[in-house]
Amino acid sequence: MQVVQLRDSMNNFIDSNGVELVKALEDGISLLIDWVNFLESFKKTGTADELLAAVASTIRETAACIALGLVRPAMFSMRTQIDLILAWLYFKDHPVEWRVVNKTGDGFKLKKELFDYLTNTVDGFAARYGILKQTSTRSEVDTYRLLSAHIHGQSSLVLPVIDNLTDAICSRAMCDEAILLIKELSEYVGDVLYSVYASEYAVLPGITQSIKKRFQSGKQQTEFYATA
Repeated sequence: MQVVQLRDSMNNFIDSNGVELVKALEDGISLLIDWVNFLESFKKTGTADELLAAVASTIRETAACIALGLVRPAMFSMRTQIDLILAWLYFKDHPVEWRVVNKTGDGFKLKKELFDYLTNTVDGFAARYGILKQTSTRSEVDTYRLLSAHIHGQSSLVLPVIDNLTDAICSRAMCDEAILLIKELSEYVGDVLYSVYASEYAVLPGITQSIKKRFQSGKQQTEFYATA
């Protein structure tokens, strides 16, 4: 009986909200889509390229979940987007390590390890990323941390409460909140990538303009590009 109710509730939800939610998601994540297109077009190395393809897949997965009102699975998919982008920034230049990961399942890097790697190998990364953190428009600067809190149920506020199968389908209001989080995820990932590829600002016109609007002074902008 609950399965039938779930089917009916899901059909009603997607008929009433699905198209609008997917359009809103597409708008909210447009910055990340621009980045994926740029990386796919100009930055593939022949190693770990499938990670970039997987980012595009998880964006579609997130859209599917949101259209169905499944916010919690959508957040799993959203955090995966961050994991994949960070992993690609490392493994694209480490074919031996990537072969080991695929052969044994061992050697995948944690977020802290990957940020340390970028700090140690990309000149000016830490300084640029620090400036972008200061000018972020996100409600939570570390979007990864926020998503992890939901995924791991790190407080009573984010624990799932599912008494019936239909409870897995969230309200429209909760889906709208998830769309806002998607936009923040897009900015978070974009800040990491722009801190890596700031020297290529000329071939990233739309992204560059969105970043420049956030600088609070000419001095801040000068300091940012001085390390590029």
